[in-house]
Amino acid sequence: MTTASPPPGTADQAKTMPAAGRAPVATPAVGYVGAVLAVLLIAAGVVALRDTAVALGWLGGPLWIDTAIDWIDGLRFQTWMIPAGIAAVLAGLGMLLSALTPRRTRVIAVAARSAVWIDPTDLARVASHAALTVPGVLDARSTATRRKIVVTADVIDPKDPSIPAAVDDAVRNVTEILASAPKITVRARTGEALR
Repeated sequence: MTTASPPPGTADQAKTMPAAGRAPVATPAVGYVGAVLAVLLIAAGVVALRDTAVALGWLGGPLWIDTAIDWIDGLRFQTWMIPAGIAAVLAGLGMLLSALTPRRTRVIAVAARSAVWIDPTDLARVASHAALTVPGVLDARSTATRRKIVVTADVIDPKDPSIPAAVDDAVRNVTEILASAPKITVRARTGEALR
């Protein structure tokens, strides 16, 4: 049995919005690109130090930078260069897009006088705990996004409509702290006896 309760209308919400503050956001995609470029720069520095040691006579062997320059200087057009050039352009565009893409807001605002947020993962845990307090619920698992909570409850009698309704009420009570009420969906199914 599935019950879905829409969030109450704005007229029903007598909540104070959180104070102005910057909401925590996800890690920017460009951060990963920067880490990869940093590793490549460190590798280039290691090669330069190695060639410096060879040039000073501290190490033996050919200079890797000179060898690479000679290899590039001797190149002639080959068919693999076209896809390699296209891949390089696409990689550059990807890096540019990752730098310009705004970071996603991952958290949910809590109605408080100060800037307070809750992560959807933690909200799902709160919803599961609230569902477990309902008589007739053997187990509960929840998933949450910024706009929706889905509670899957293992119940004694899934045909009894009062249990999903009670779970909905329990979850709604604990989510009253949020600045905007999420949509709550309760799925009841036959549960196994507690071990």
